Amino acid sequence: MSDNCLIFKNVDLGYRNDAPVLTEMNFHVNKGDYCGVVGANGSGKSTLLKAVAGLLEPLRGEIAHPFKRVSYLPQNGNFNRTFPISIADVLKMGRFVYASCEYGYLALQKALDKVKLTLGLDCPISNLSGGQFQRVLFARALLQNPDLLLLDEPFNGVDEQTIFDLAHVLADLHASGKTILLAVHDWNFVSSFVPLVLDVKNAKVTLHQNPNLLES
Repeated sequence: MSDNCLIFKNVDLGYRNDAPVLTEMNFHVNKGDYCGVVGANGSGKSTLLKAVAGLLEPLRGEIAHPFKRVSYLPQNGNFNRTFPISIADVLKMGRFVYASCEYGYLALQKALDKVKLTLGLDCPISNLSGGQFQRVLFARALLQNPDLLLLDEPFNGVDEQTIFDLAHVLADLHASGKTILLAVHDWNFVSSFVPLVLDVKNAKVTLHQNPNLLES
């Protein structure tokens, strides 16, 4: 199972000197699955994604997965958009993680085209709207060609058209065999687009299929 799954085995997650945020987690997500991590604000969705990304060690238990390329997109509030850099600079930041990826002009432009952003690569990020900047971050993740894509509330503060366009980017990635974990509080989005659901509630996590997308 471990060769094809993200596995949580008897996992507790939290921060030292505090009570665990999530406890007794036992579930697996198969390679190629598209899974929405849903729950109220403060329920532990971000904590779960950080643990999968390797940024947070479990207090107890084991997390294992076979993915060699993992791209993690934190909430956009964690990025200082007043910093004097261009769209191209942001895209090239992904190369520090996976230097073997292609980051030439054509590759950068192709990534912007996929997320339907028509601005030039030299455009300062301070000129971007929230939706435009989120498209840039998605493009950076695409350039990394991840096996596992982790997204933490990627639609906060963005317009409906951006959500629609990026939803289709994620659908294309899923169709190509990528594994996706998407933390989001918008159940309407999950019910329309995401086949699997990880419910985070009362420090527990349960995995189930999205009944709205089950094949008839």
